[in-house]
Amino acid sequence: MKCHSVQKKFSAYQDKELKPQEQEEVSRHLLNCQFCREQYAEFERLWQTLGEVEEIHPDPWFYRQVVGKIKESRKHGILPGLQRVFWKLRAPAIASVLLAVGIVAGIYLGNVMVRSDFLPFGHTAVGHSQEAFLDSLKVFDSAPPGTLAHGYLQMVSSKEDESK
Repeated sequence: MKCHSVQKKFSAYQDKELKPQEQEEVSRHLLNCQFCREQYAEFERLWQTLGEVEEIHPDPWFYRQVVGKIKESRKHGILPGLQRVFWKLRAPAIASVLLAVGIVAGIYLGNVMVRSDFLPFGHTAVGHSQEAFLDSLKVFDSAPPGTLAHGYLQMVSSKEDESK
């Protein structure tokens, strides 16, 4: 056995918790290895010293005080308050809040993107007009009746006819 593996087994060797074969291997190693023998002697002295230390017996109310302090610390602070709020809201209310945040964010982003410099026909260059844009729409198939696109095209074409 190597010194490192023997030293890891000192406690089990002392308590005779090892299998008989392992117990014998550790004993043989300690007979042959001066360093491990010294380490084991130090281990035994330490164990004896710990056995001589007087046991401390806390007052009977000590445990109740510790548990009370732990419970008291949970009742105060921001995190427990937030936990109580979210516990009461539960999933549907949280989903509603997330939906509202999404709608507000969508409105904001929509307004930012509709600024005239984002639209392809916002600033008309010389020689181009909205009529050119509408003419480019005629390249596509006509919109089926009853659709939003059909209504839009009818509205734009009636305004176009009125302006002529």
